[in-house]
Amino acid sequence: MSFFKLLRILIFRNIQENKFLTFLSIFGIALGIALFTGVKVASDKAIASFESNIQGIISYSNYEIVDISGIDFNENIYVKIRKIEDNCFPLLQTFAYVPELKDSVEINGIFTVKATQFLKLIPSEAHFSNPESHSRGFFEKYNFDDFYRQTNAVFITKNFAARHAIKKGDIFKAIVYDREYPLKVVDIMDSDILITNTIIMDIGNFQEYFGKTGALSKIDIFTDEHNANIIKSVLPSNLRIERKENIFKNQTAIVKSFRYNLQFVSLIAVLVGIFMLYNTVFISVVKRRTEIGILRSLGADKKIIIMLFTSNGLILGTIGSIIGILLGQITAYFSTIAVEKTISTMYTAITIADYGINVKDAVISLLFGIIVSLIASIIPAFEASNIRPNESSREGSFERRYAKFHKWFFTSGIFFILAGIGISYIDYYYAPFTAPIFAYTGIIMLIAGFTLASSFYFFILLKLFRIPIKKVFGIIGEIASGDIYGNLHRFSVALMSVAISGALIIAFLTIIFSFRTSLNKWIHKNITADVYIKPASCRANYCFYPVSENVIKTVESFSEVSGIDKFRGMQVDVYGKKIIAGFADIKAKREHLYKKYKDENYEMILSEMEGDEPIAGISDFLSIKYGLGKGDKLPVYTPEGIVNFKINDVFSSYSTTSGFVYIDRKWLKKYWGLDDTTQFSVYLKENVDADLFIRKLRDSLKLNYSLEIMNNQELRNRIIFIFNRTFAITYVIEIISIIISLIGVVNTLLALAFERKREISIIRYLGGTWKQITQIFLLSAGIIATSGILYSILLGPLMSIILIEVVNKLSFGWKIYFSIPYHYVAAVSILLFFTTLLSGLIPSGVARKIDPKRFITFE
Repeated sequence: MSFFKLLRILIFRNIQENKFLTFLSIFGIALGIALFTGVKVASDKAIASFESNIQGIISYSNYEIVDISGIDFNENIYVKIRKIEDNCFPLLQTFAYVPELKDSVEINGIFTVKATQFLKLIPSEAHFSNPESHSRGFFEKYNFDDFYRQTNAVFITKNFAARHAIKKGDIFKAIVYDREYPLKVVDIMDSDILITNTIIMDIGNFQEYFGKTGALSKIDIFTDEHNANIIKSVLPSNLRIERKENIFKNQTAIVKSFRYNLQFVSLIAVLVGIFMLYNTVFISVVKRRTEIGILRSLGADKKIIIMLFTSNGLILGTIGSIIGILLGQITAYFSTIAVEKTISTMYTAITIADYGINVKDAVISLLFGIIVSLIASIIPAFEASNIRPNESSREGSFERRYAKFHKWFFTSGIFFILAGIGISYIDYYYAPFTAPIFAYTGIIMLIAGFTLASSFYFFILLKLFRIPIKKVFGIIGEIASGDIYGNLHRFSVALMSVAISGALIIAFLTIIFSFRTSLNKWIHKNITADVYIKPASCRANYCFYPVSENVIKTVESFSEVSGIDKFRGMQVDVYGKKIIAGFADIKAKREHLYKKYKDENYEMILSEMEGDEPIAGISDFLSIKYGLGKGDKLPVYTPEGIVNFKINDVFSSYSTTSGFVYIDRKWLKKYWGLDDTTQFSVYLKENVDADLFIRKLRDSLKLNYSLEIMNNQELRNRIIFIFNRTFAITYVIEIISIIISLIGVVNTLLALAFERKREISIIRYLGGTWKQITQIFLLSAGIIATSGILYSILLGPLMSIILIEVVNKLSFGWKIYFSIPYHYVAAVSILLFFTTLLSGLIPSGVARKIDPKRFITFE
């Protein structure tokens, strides 16, 4: 008989006969793949958008001139640069916020005359071949008359126009810097290469309209290394020419760790599906035991049997993966929203317009699903191949065969657990890679170790509680515990489904609770002012464009004000990397610290910063990455050269993942020649109503300025809201992993129902009721749930320790104080217990369909 005919008779017929079981298996696989696909698409699209922001609209340039602090600079240098290299393109850029569209945009002021040579509107091969011809076509295609003549004229992309139903001639208001400006759409660009939220203005109009006369943000250049060195020699000390590839590499490295961690967590949730599919294939083996025995007696070799049941898993896995890819489009949409907001808050404003799954994503997800299915099918397929003809009518041969290996599995499991901890230890102390690869491997090894040790753990647990179960539940308890004891290996698989889901939830809850506890400490220490003010265009944690000086003077004029802490956010160069520096009025902060926070040690630290020696506080990220501590020197590149700041404080900073330096404002003026402010906090006099003051302040400023003004509690609530939004996607992962684990438990109990048809019939024949049989299944589910939850309480904290102390340390450099949320863990454990317990009702319903007469007659 051909292999395909056997496949049809044994496998396809079994799939058709067990529609419900097939549905459960396919649905479980589909959920896991949908989660994996959605998270992958969202994180990849976010990275692509972030990279496009770095590349800018001039993607063909290979060098870039920028201010070393990331601020705008004087345009006079452009004349010198153009004499050396004509292929240079000046840009003036800023991010803006459009309230009516609830969207951020990047406004680019371009030197329009040179636009056709560099802008992403014509094919790259045409850039230098015939610029005059393409220039004529470019200017004929778009409405440049109005673009030049009207100072508020802009071009928008067709994707942005379609997204917000904007047409040519429309006017919308955008908050730019700290004011609101109407922008008129004079044309829509049909280039798919441009970032969706790109807005283009003529650079002259930009300078005039937004009050940036004589300023540039950067100069993009297409040149060779020789000319780049000449340009470098003529640049003032505050400017630097850098290769685009170096900028690209350094900046993208910041967010890649975010992507790796997100995808790794989704991968763990998918691993739960392996146990579920294992049970499905195992059920096929159980139901076809007699046919397998007949095939073996007729001369079928082991390879044929292995191929048949591996094919079973692959068929289910492939169908589930395809459905999962379709469902992944939904998860990708919601994942994209969550990831976009997180990156925009933590790093820089990005917009992800396309959340569609491309062919590459679909192929990767399909292959991943097939590989997972193959892994899940191998063990039951091998078990089927080892069935001898004389075993075909005997159940439990698999368990008897492998019972002697329990201790060996346990020893191997302990080895994997210790190896997982050891390999994570390497990352903790030595960090050989930028990504926590060893920590990821360590977590996978932990899961593998707990899986191998699960049957022995279950064996010991049953030995301890078998007598108490019998005393409490009587004969029902004896039958249920006896069934589990006799099918230890198979029930261990169900146990691991519950354990991994529970461990994942406990790990997440521990991370979230520990992070929240640490964040609350940080808030209590740092959010001490009464009122906080920043430009409404700034959507990230730190602002880099100055507030108008008149805003600060207006605030200072109010009699209710006791003091103002003016803060200047800026990017500085440390060890060749860009990090965020915050220049604050240390004296104002120290003098008003007592209002919300009292810490003599912190007051001493602030007092030291007010002295004549350059002193700085650094975040844990810099301390971990460069091995810096109190008393060490931090070399900061400034327009005046490298300045070594003495470190007097190492603190936690959860607002950035690239490192943060805290410095007194006097050094900003001395070494950078600046005295402006990007955001500031206000301390009010005693007994002043902050809300009433804010209303008065808004009335005074709203006609001329667009500002975000919050009181102390509003800012605290905003920080917690951002925190909750950041972790929103992890809750989805938890829910999906629970669903998959429950399907695994159902599959295991279904296998019990199928394999114990004779025993169930005998119980009915001897007077047992369907209620008692249902109680056996419920008790079995309860034992699995209890044992799995207890096991997860061992695995979960280990995973969370590695995630907090190693993965977090290498990826984000945050100091998180480990803390287990016992009440949350207890609540979730109870929920998981009852949902697992209820899952026992499904196989009990299947058992009711068994015809006792048929099997009693056979006996």
